[in-house]
Parts: sequence; structure tokens; C-alpha cells
Amino acid sequence: MPRRSDSWRFVRETADSQLGLITARQLAEIGVHSATVHRRLVGGMWTRVLPGVHLVDGGHPSRRQRELAALLYAGSPSALTGTTALRRYGVRSLHLQDVADDEPDRPEPVHLLVPHDRRRLSTGYVRVERTRRFPEEVVRRNGVVLVPLARAVGDAARRLRRDTDASALVSEVVQRGLVGVVDLEAELAGGSRRGSAFFRRALAPVSRGARSAPESDLMRLIDEAAIPSVFYNAVLVDAAGVFVASCDAWLDDVGLAIEVDSVQYHAGPEGFASTVRRNARYTAAGVLVHAVLPTDIRDHPQRVLADLLRARESAASRPRPEVYMDRHASPSSGREGWRWGA
Repeated sequence: MPRRSDSWRFVRETADSQLGLITARQLAEIGVHSATVHRRLVGGMWTRVLPGVHLVDGGHPSRRQRELAALLYAGSPSALTGTTALRRYGVRSLHLQDVADDEPDRPEPVHLLVPHDRRRLSTGYVRVERTRRFPEEVVRRNGVVLVPLARAVGDAARRLRRDTDASALVSEVVQRGLVGVVDLEAELAGGSRRGSAFFRRALAPVSRGARSAPESDLMRLIDEAAIPSVFYNAVLVDAAGVFVASCDAWLDDVGLAIEVDSVQYHAGPEGFASTVRRNARYTAAGVLVHAVLPTDIRDHPQRVLADLLRARESAASRPRPEVYMDRHASPSSGREGWRWGA
């Protein structure tokens, strides 16, 4: 049994290595009596964050401390998943990076994954999910354990309640190169079918080239109308092979370009200048351009479809411009998927 001075030094060292947190099991191993722990909790010197997990400096735990406390509560192996892990990966959709740390009395839930045979229950702010597919490899980042990104996307998407949220999430992680479509398809195929409808619908257009939530919705709209000869994120060149543009959708049979122009990516000085130059290249090449707003696709899809069909008729009434797809170029323009803008 260590001496009292040694015991408290071990307590401090252990807590300092865990963001100020320590577990009841660690305290018992150090030799701190449970009655001593109780006095410090009752006296307000320590804070009980979760059953058997304490903050030795007292006060309210930060988000990072709450996440580590959840992992300490569950024990090893366990890992953060869903939107909890997505925030750690830097995903911006769902406003994950915009949400300030939550109110101390109403902490944001932490989504935690444990093996199926682990008898840990959800408690407090921790939402424990038992799984028979616990990842063979996990990611350690800034002191916490995360499931691989594809798994985090799947677990989050299965809990979302809106198509647009799932679409924005899947579009962002693929467009930014955070995870590949193949990995997401494997997660969809291997994961639970319960709650996977939004995930499945979000992934389908991304697999075909859509790189933003509005593009995905536009693709579904065009599919429903059975418009022929449509290619997405097509790189266009003129008869001399000179680059014209990389358009969101290209109606090849009539030579019509469709661009989803959002305020977020087109209203600023750089975005506006880029859009003007793009449109000038279209004009020089004789290409008719039909621009749509993301919010119109979302809020007025039938009006957008009717306008698009009229634009297609107009393009069909003119000689087709000598513009062709560069099939060797990347189907993506490399832009980041945007959130819904005006």
C-alpha cells in the first residue's frame, strides 16, 4: 500500500494524463478509500462526471473531458462514433463545427460504440450502442478513440431525421476527400439496415458524381423526370480541346449546361469573378447555361424542373455547340460541397 503522500501524487499524475479525470477503479488501485472519494464529491472538491468517473479539479467538464469520460466509463475497447466522432474529424455539415460547447446542465449526447458482449448501459449524456461489428482498427486522435470515418458517417446517417442532412453529410466527406465512396458503400452494405434509408438515398447520387447536397437533389429531380443524356460534373472542352468549364450537369444531346450557383460560393468577390469568367467561356463556346439556386431545388423542385425543361427545349431549338466532354478528366471540379444557401 503506497504512503498517503505517494497516493495523492499518483492520483494527480493519473488525472493529469486523462484531462483531469480518474476512475473509481484507478483510485482503488492507487489505494484511495471509497469513503475519501465520497467526501471529496460531497464537499464539491471533485465532480462526478459519470458513474465511476470523476473530475478531480471540480467544476463542469468541457466537451473534450465529457468525451474522454465516456470512454473511461465504457472501458476498453470502446470508441466514439456518429456525430461525436464526426466533429473530431472536422466535418462541417450539420453545423458540427459551429455549435458552441453546450450548457453544463444539459450536455450534448456522446455517441459511444462498444462490443456486443460489453454490458454497459446508456447513462447521463452517454448513448451506448452495442455492436457485433466493432471495428478491428480504431483511430486515436487528441487523446480519444474514434471509429473509422466511414463507420462514423454510417452511424450518424442512420440516426438523422432529414434527407437533406444525410445528403449534406455524405456529399461533404466525399467531396473533401475525407473518405472514399467505396468505403461508404461497404459501410452501407455491412451495417444495420434499420434507419439506413436516408444513408442509402444520400449515397446513390454521390456514387454517380454528385458532390454537394443540392447537386444530389438536382440529380434525383432529373432522374424522376427521365431526362436523357445527362452527365454530372462533366469537364467540357471546345472543338480545339480548350477547357470551357466543369459544369454541375451537362445535357449532352442538346448542349445545355446546368449550374447550381449558391450565394455561399458565388457571392463573394472571388466567387463572383469566377462565375463571370465561367459564363464568359460558356458564351464564347456557344453554350446555353441554366443556373439554379440550391434553395429553389429544395423548396420549389417542381418549378425548377419546369424551368429546366423549358431551357432544354430552347437549347434543342438551336444548333448544338461544338463542345464535348473530356472523358479523361476528373468528374469532380474539386469544389467543396456547400450547405444550403440562398
